[in-house]
Amino acid sequence: MDLPFRLLNVFAIEDDPFSGNPLCVFPEAAGLDEPAMQAWARQFNLSESAFVTSAVTGEAAGEAQVRIFTPGHEMPFAGHPTLGTAEVVADMAGDVDEVHLSMPAGRIPVVRTADGWRLTARPATLREVGSSAADLALALGVQEASVVRQDASWVDAGVEQLVVHIDSAEAVRACAPVASGMAAHMTSPGRPPHVYAWAWTGPGSVEARLFYTEGQSVLEDPATGSACANLGGWLAAQGRRDVSVEVSQGAAVGRPSRLLLDVDAHGRVHVGGRVDAVGQGVAVHGGPGRSRSGLSEKGR
Repeated sequence: MDLPFRLLNVFAIEDDPFSGNPLCVFPEAAGLDEPAMQAWARQFNLSESAFVTSAVTGEAAGEAQVRIFTPGHEMPFAGHPTLGTAEVVADMAGDVDEVHLSMPAGRIPVVRTADGWRLTARPATLREVGSSAADLALALGVQEASVVRQDASWVDAGVEQLVVHIDSAEAVRACAPVASGMAAHMTSPGRPPHVYAWAWTGPGSVEARLFYTEGQSVLEDPATGSACANLGGWLAAQGRRDVSVEVSQGAAVGRPSRLLLDVDAHGRVHVGGRVDAVGQGVAVHGGPGRSRSGLSEKGR
């Protein structure tokens, strides 16, 4: 079974081919079951891979069912796979300017913009944080005074994450999280720890980092649309309206990224960014030792 795939950089920066968050999209994944999708996500070993399990053509072109996997588990929603998959689905549908992607978190509208693609997040839910400023600071590896404790919140606009306001960009850059502290104070039920540390760098700009764990290892995501949506949900809950914020992320892991966050007059949250095509190919699914022709490498 031939399995086409597309490689893209999402939340990329113009003229920088190694910016943004890398993504693999499988546009013809209807024949894959869940273990196979998980295995292919592990094979490509990117922060997420997206699988289009069905796409509608004709008058309803632009509707698609999508599943998103990290190398270790399925995500109900993730921002950069949503934007990158929108680019692929739009191309499949004849270069349309609006698509709707259905995933476990719900049906997400995505529209083409002058800057790339923009999704509208579902309304966020918030809950209080029980840990102290000292606990959060210890887990993040920063000084307690750097944590703006009253602003910390669990936020869920599709996937729940701990959103922690830090008092300066310098303190965000200095974060050195500790896996055990994250496990104790930054774990949402049923998921590994995820924490989004952010700071204002100007009236309409933010620097942010997203940390998560795999086992005892702390990893960092280059550009996190779901966390950006959660930040927008937190801003909306504070009563902010007609707000546009440019979020910088990824420099610490060598993938500088630019995310565009908007809270409109009605409190709806939009996350957008540039999507650049990187390449495409065909993987072979159906057994080890097969080449594109179906012959084993040994038999050639």
